[in-house]
Amino acid sequence: MGISQILALCIVVVLIILALAIKPIRKAIGLLLVILGGLACMTVIGVIIGIPMIIVGGIFLFV
Repeated sequence: MGISQILALCIVVVLIILALAIKPIRKAIGLLLVILGGLACMTVIGVIIGIPMIIVGGIFLFV
């Protein structure tokens, strides 16, 4: 793992933390996760990914 990859990872983490600190962006991410989780639950394998997405989206939406 090179220095540029580590730097990019740090920047992404900081941007995610900043986005979650702003309430409208957090609500939008929560709604998006709930919708995408519901769509993912339409397949048997997607349930494994979809249910956690719905739970995390609900937390983001109502916090």
